[in-house]
Amino acid sequence: MLISGTVASRVQGMCKAMCPDSEIRFRCSNGMIHPLEKCEIGRSNRKFVKEYARPAAGRDHLHPECLRPPDILIETVRYLMEVYEEEKNIRFACVYAFMCDRLRAVRQDMILQVVLPVDTVRILQEMIPFYFESDYLCRTKGCSSYDWKLHLTSLEECLSRWKEALPYVSKELISPRVICGYILHQIPAHYAMIDIYNWKELIPDFFYLLRDIVVSYHCNNYVRFFRKLLQLPLDHCVVAAVEAIQRLRRKTLSTLCIAYKSTQMRVPISAMTQWLYYPDTCDLIALLSCCSVAQADSILVSSINLNALESEESKKLLAKL
Repeated sequence: MLISGTVASRVQGMCKAMCPDSEIRFRCSNGMIHPLEKCEIGRSNRKFVKEYARPAAGRDHLHPECLRPPDILIETVRYLMEVYEEEKNIRFACVYAFMCDRLRAVRQDMILQVVLPVDTVRILQEMIPFYFESDYLCRTKGCSSYDWKLHLTSLEECLSRWKEALPYVSKELISPRVICGYILHQIPAHYAMIDIYNWKELIPDFFYLLRDIVVSYHCNNYVRFFRKLLQLPLDHCVVAAVEAIQRLRRKTLSTLCIAYKSTQMRVPISAMTQWLYYPDTCDLIALLSCCSVAQADSILVSSINLNALESEESKKLLAKL
């Protein structure tokens, strides 16, 4: 990202398509067309999108004809988001892997061209919501192509570059939606409250609500946390709080086990569902069954095996919103 230095030192992309002609020819001749790039019945508008290529000796990554300028990168991300919305309920694992690779290639073109801060913000704000949503879906539903470390690395790269560029762009360009998602993603961090106050002027409509959400989390006030969280508009990356949701539910169950440790103390399943803010009692029943608790109208809290909350299935259920 260019913050200082001369424009002359930058390589300017000249590729006016989402994929360079040379790559299209190479991939077609070698049978390397991705399923989501093939024209199918009802999907005749599919296009080639430049794939990520690792730096290698003898390969010129800085060739202007192979680099897409910022406007084309934005067009590419928007197209990819359209493909994602069309396919996520049909073949999620396939479209997720496709998106991760092609968005990585977009960031590669950004870095190689040392794009201006204004372009950095515009491009990243188009792709960041995908990483929030797909992380939630992968955590709660599972995905064969999901690697949480790689996903987190990609998300953190996007957020750090976006945040670094913010001081150099006008406030009107900064998306409140992405700011909300960033804050919700960072809830477990000790500096979450600092970010809220630093960005107070950019999120006047949500400042107090976000502040209450963060305070409630760090005070282990799970009832207030979930109530406030669900007051945010659904399009404001609420699912970015998935890590906080998962951790707080685990803490809540631990607290309940201490509070109701008597071997005679039972709690109605309906009450626990409300406390843990599950949309359906079935989700809590499934979680408790992972913890060796038999299904019943009331739960013997002392019988909950908290060690079982570390299983993959338990983690999915803990994160569900």
